[in-house]
Order: sequence, then structure tokens, then C-alpha cells
Amino acid sequence: MKLFRSFNVVATTFAMIFIAGSVKSCEKDCRAGISNAFANSWSNEIKPIFENFKKNVTTNLFYGVSFDKVSNDPNVIDKITKELVNSVSGQCDNFTSEYISEMPGVIQNAIFNEEPKFMGDCNNPKRVTQPPKGVNWTMDDCVKMDYVCGNPPSICHFFDVNKNKSFVDLDQRIANYSSPEGVYITAIKKNVTAIATNYNLTPDGANHLENCISTNFQSWLSVFPTNFSNAFCPDKCPKYDNDIKLLLLSYP
Repeated sequence: MKLFRSFNVVATTFAMIFIAGSVKSCEKDCRAGISNAFANSWSNEIKPIFENFKKNVTTNLFYGVSFDKVSNDPNVIDKITKELVNSVSGQCDNFTSEYISEMPGVIQNAIFNEEPKFMGDCNNPKRVTQPPKGVNWTMDDCVKMDYVCGNPPSICHFFDVNKNKSFVDLDQRIANYSSPEGVYITAIKKNVTAIATNYNLTPDGANHLENCISTNFQSWLSVFPTNFSNAFCPDKCPKYDNDIKLLLLSYP
């Protein structure tokens, strides 16, 4: 009986040593933190791109509109044009904030769910030692963790791979939203319809206004994905790299 208890003590001690020495994979909070590290830095580059898009759209919003087909009342025309500009401008601001809020999820999916997936065991072979709770990984750990697995040093080591995957997916999100059936044009059409209804425009007047505004907005949407891709970190934004690495290495 004593021998059996002694064996249990030894086995338990060995297991505790093994667990303490093993390297953990990045779990839910870690993944969210790493994704936010990228998104919070890159969002600074997003806002001016959407601002330029908003300027182009609102400046050219009424191209081709024959206002005499919309209404014979100058006061109604004045109110409608002001409301449309404000509505479209506000909607563009919504697009900006919504896109920025979605960035962490897009980046997280790119890093952890798309090949190469940064998931799985980081102990075979063992390259780094899990730091104690409250102690960050180091840049030396980043250098040593030279194969794809699920811990922050591996993500750091293959930093450019993860950046490139994220940029591709962020560009694709804009392309999806900017399509003729995408969420951006759909939202604008609803706004125009609501304003036309509010001013009791005739069916012909409402259709003319809605068609012109939608066409003008979509014409800028059609080039927005290319403009976005060209303007968003064309040099891959290396100025943020070190801060992002330090932040992602702060997660266990």
C-alpha cells in the first residue's frame, strides 16, 4: 500500500512538472487580444480612406438628376437634397465604424482558421518555455518559435505571413460589401426610398431620384475596392509592426 501511494505521488509530481513546462496554445482571450493588436493599429489607416470615399460620393451624388422630374417645389428640392447629402454622409460614417468594428474578427479568422492555421501543439519540438503568469514572451522567443503552431511566438515569427493573410481578407470584405447587391448600396437605397416617401414624391419622381442616386453611389462603390486596396497600407504599414509584436507577445 505504501509503495502504491509513493508511485502515485511520483506520477502526480511528474505530471505537474510536465504541465508546467509545456507551452500553451493561444486560447479565446489570447486570440481576441492578438486580433485587436493588429486591428487597433491599422484602423488609423482605414478612416481617411472612407473619408475620401464619402467626399467623392457626396460631391457627385446628384449627377444626372433632373430635379424637375422630382418635384416642382424648390423648397422640397432644397430639403430633399440636404437630407440626402446628410443621410448618405451619415451612412458612410456608419460603414466606417462598422468595418472597423469587424476588423478584429476578420483578422482572427485569417490567422487562426486559414492556411497556414496558427493552431495546435507547440511542444513538438520544444523551442521556447512558457513564461510564468504575468511575464511576457520575448522577442527572442519570437525568433526561436520557427514552426507554425498556436502560440504567440509562432504568430510573431511568421508575422509577415499573418499580415498578408489579414490584408487579403480585409480587402475581400470591402469587395463583398461594395458589390451591386452588397450591404453598402442596399443601405443607401433604403435611405433614398425613405426620404422620397417622406416627401410624397410621385412614383416617377421617386424612381428617377432613386435610380440616379443609386447609380452614382454604385459608380464609386465599383472602384472603392481597388482604391481601398491601393490606399490601405501599400507598404504593409511596418511602422506598427514592433508595437503589434510586443502586444501580441504579452498574451500567454
